[in-house]
Amino acid sequence: MKKLIALLVLALFSCSIEEKICIDAPSLTESVPVVLERLEDRLFAVTNPGELLQFLQNYPILAREFLGSNQYPSDTILAREMFRVLKNPYTDSLLMETEKYFGDMSDMKKEFEEAFSYIRYYYPDFKPPVIQTMVTGFGSSEMYVSEERIIIGLDFYLGPQGKYRPQGIPQYILQRYDKPYIVPATILLYADRYLREDPADNTMAADMIYYGKKYFFTKNMMPCTPDSLIIWYDDKELVNVKENKNLLWYHFLENELLFETKHTTKSKYLDERPNVTEIGTQCPGRVGAWIGWDIVKAYHERNSKVSLQELMANPDAQEILNGAKYNPF
Repeated sequence: MKKLIALLVLALFSCSIEEKICIDAPSLTESVPVVLERLEDRLFAVTNPGELLQFLQNYPILAREFLGSNQYPSDTILAREMFRVLKNPYTDSLLMETEKYFGDMSDMKKEFEEAFSYIRYYYPDFKPPVIQTMVTGFGSSEMYVSEERIIIGLDFYLGPQGKYRPQGIPQYILQRYDKPYIVPATILLYADRYLREDPADNTMAADMIYYGKKYFFTKNMMPCTPDSLIIWYDDKELVNVKENKNLLWYHFLENELLFETKHTTKSKYLDERPNVTEIGTQCPGRVGAWIGWDIVKAYHERNSKVSLQELMANPDAQEILNGAKYNPF
């Protein structure tokens, strides 16, 4: 039977479907304004290490998270080193390419405004974070998200046509370092502000539901964003998992994976991998997280009286799994 299932997976993972992009969403009556600060303009305007030191002291989170200030004996030494990098012709060329690719960022600002407006709709107490951008010459981080602040390292997201790309990142991950992925990625991280889980539940099912709730939250805050940009699958991968979810679910049931607690086993289905070879060479990594998303959607469809806020705040993964009555066969 296992060999038959494997053959079916290989055969069916070449199917194609049309992706429904928009989901039903409430009509917005309020638009949340976005404050966007282009810090790279201020950074590249400094004329000496002293001015750069003042810049670092004005933006300590940026210095720590993007420039690794805690790895230097002092901010003064970091400022001298960073000033040398800024004066490198390579860095100036990187800045120009970034400015050309992102322009005035009006399109991204509009995306953030819509996402923040939906968050405000569901969570009236929401206060939009300040969005700041930076070009560092590939510093130690590409994104920082907190309740008050979002910082984006634009030079990480120049896309496949970019002359300069981050180094040491596998190609299957590098493909998502592009402009269309930025806003969905930040909202995905922001979901943790509203999501509750049971720290005592270490099962595969609990982890699957956790990721599923994050994707579900992001899709509802960005209802017309393609699923591929939310879960970081390319179009072919997304088509494959949708067309073959019955076989994927069979694999989890047959191998009794839902209540697995061993980290080494869970990581095979939840962590970054080019493919899940335990299922098939065409099965993309993190497939357990995608199934979790499908389970959460099934739960919401069956339990329409449960609000999005209540679903996010429910820490009982087993209750969600049982309530979903997930059956893709």
